[in-house]
Amino acid sequence: MTPDEAVRGMAARLATINWERRGDKTWSKVVLLKEYFRRAAQWAAAYDCDSRVPFFDIARCVDASVEVPEGVLDGLLATVEANGGGRNVTQVIPFILRWSALQAASRTQAPPYLEDPFEPLILLFERGGGFHTEHGEVDLEWKSVRMAGWRNRADDPPLPSFDPAYLDEIDRAGSTAQFGYGIEPL
Repeated sequence: MTPDEAVRGMAARLATINWERRGDKTWSKVVLLKEYFRRAAQWAAAYDCDSRVPFFDIARCVDASVEVPEGVLDGLLATVEANGGGRNVTQVIPFILRWSALQAASRTQAPPYLEDPFEPLILLFERGGGFHTEHGEVDLEWKSVRMAGWRNRADDPPLPSFDPAYLDEIDRAGSTAQFGYGIEPL
């Protein structure tokens, strides 16, 4: 697959997301976000990336020459904005597309312990919308996650599974613990 094909494929995947928040997947989104932080911290350490925030252009840090085909980004951003993706999501999307281009170009041989940093974030989006940040926290409907210390997550244990049934069980347990019952989509 060429970098252009990879970027267009990722853009198509992101364009199909329902960006409306649902609330019932909050707890799995929290663990997916923490997994993204873990992976982003590992990439930042491996490539000496200078970012104070966990949402940064990892591909540019690895290989500054990575580009996205002209027009793809603008078209996707227009689609996401029209469907309620929000400002924070539109800030992250260019990073995801450049990452797709970098992976397909495979010009850089990354250490084998490094995993795709953006897959947990994309799964978070696919489980019901995006997120927004305020006051140093990522808001995910019923829960929030502090961004401070995200680099300290590099040595956290990895999320054991991305299986939807596993993530659904996290949501059932989390909503029951927080509210006393399993919640339905908002």
